[in-house]
Amino acid sequence: MNVNRVLEVKTGQPVNTLQDFLVAFWERNQLEAMLAPVELPDRSRVVVQVIRDPQMFSTVNPFAPVMSCNSAVTAMRFIQEEDAGRLAVLLRPCEMRALVELAKRRGTSAGEVKAGNGKKCVAMLAVDCLGTLPEQEWRAIGIEQATYETLHNAASGGLKPQNFRTACQVCDWPAPRGADVVIGTMGVDIEDCLLVISQDEQVDARLGLGALTAGLASEYQVSRRETLVGAVAEARAGVRRRLLGETDSELRFSDLGSFLAWFANCNLCGQCLKACPLYSEELSSIFSDGKQPHLEQSPMSVLVLLSHWITSCSGCGMCEETCARDVPLTLLISALSHRVREEIHYQAGDPTQKLPWSCV
Repeated sequence: MNVNRVLEVKTGQPVNTLQDFLVAFWERNQLEAMLAPVELPDRSRVVVQVIRDPQMFSTVNPFAPVMSCNSAVTAMRFIQEEDAGRLAVLLRPCEMRALVELAKRRGTSAGEVKAGNGKKCVAMLAVDCLGTLPEQEWRAIGIEQATYETLHNAASGGLKPQNFRTACQVCDWPAPRGADVVIGTMGVDIEDCLLVISQDEQVDARLGLGALTAGLASEYQVSRRETLVGAVAEARAGVRRRLLGETDSELRFSDLGSFLAWFANCNLCGQCLKACPLYSEELSSIFSDGKQPHLEQSPMSVLVLLSHWITSCSGCGMCEETCARDVPLTLLISALSHRVREEIHYQAGDPTQKLPWSCV
């Protein structure tokens, strides 16, 4: 059962408060490295970097409504290849979903990935996601102002959905699943406090969260966040239905020919596949990097692999972000993935569910 704690926000500065918490978390758990989103010195972008010095936490900002990549693959590589023994990662919900699915697709689980070779101790941290903005929008106001405006609306679930990237407008679930510790902002008065939510009492004790926070959250604070997370997820599902309904009404999504018409501008550059954290050569017979296509792949095997890939979609929308031809990949893939998952009763990113086609 989750343990919900309160982290008091100092001088109305939630970002600085989280940074201080991470320093204390680092020291309490004797960490040697953490993968986290940091602002570049010129504040032009937020990128994922490995932190080895606690002083670097002054640049960490997981609340910025900025996302240039899904760092799940980087996190997986960091956990598996890092020489240090005590590690942590800090992710968004869609990155956490992708990491869980990556682990499953590699025949393991997120817990086994964390265990590594038995010599590592990995803490997985994640934050509620209030949504991310298209690059032109956050650049127009700057990262600092974009972060402030997003957090200022945390109590009501974030900014108006129409301001978000399409992937965030139709996000399945804005709260992380499978993390050891979640930093809760949704439904929270972030000028007063943040929530620090551990997976269970054992994790809470192991990570020493009682000593790093101001006590247990009230029942009202816990229920307020949980209620709002559900309400936001339902609202975004409504947006997804509306957007798909609009495409149906335009007769551009209601049959195979209309569906394929969406891809008329595609030039098979493959950038969307490179941006996908879960792509694993399912379309290698088409995207062969100038070589001869892999003809040994039958059409049926390609379709099966495609269904497996789409089932695991984390909904990050990075495919559409990299598309130079304006193909609406987020909506198209969202429609397909939801249809497949409904059929097989599967929820991407749920660490308690096995892949439907798994033999173990």
